[in-house]
Amino acid sequence: MSPISSIDVARARRSRRVLFVGNPTRYADVSQWAMVRQWVALHGLEPIRELEGDVLCVIVTEDILDGRCSQKESAAVQHARALGVPCISVHDTTLIWQVTARVRARMGRPQVGASAKPHSDGA
Repeated sequence: MSPISSIDVARARRSRRVLFVGNPTRYADVSQWAMVRQWVALHGLEPIRELEGDVLCVIVTEDILDGRCSQKESAAVQHARALGVPCISVHDTTLIWQVTARVRARMGRPQVGASAKPHSDGA
C-alpha cells in the first residue's frame, strides 16, 4: 500500500463508513448489491448513500464503472477519487475484503486499557 501523504486520506482509511453509489438493475447485480451491503453491516461497517465526511471506500455498480449513471453519481465517484478513496466494483469482493481489512481487524481488538474480565471489589 502506498504511503499516506494527506491527513484527510489517513482519516478516511480509519473510517467505518462505506459509500454505496448506483442503482443496480440486473438481477445478479441486485443480489450482489444486497449481499455486499449486508456483509458490510454485519462486519461493523456503516453503509451510507451520500458522500459526507470520511469514507473508507466506495462500492459502485457496473453501470457506474461503465459511465452509465446520473451526474450526481458521477460527481460522487469523481469527488471520492479526488480524495484518494478507493472506488470498487460491487463484484470485486476480494478488493472489498482487502480495503476493509484494517478497519475490521481494529474493531475486533479490545480497546487499550480495557479489561476482558469484569472488575471485582475484593482482592
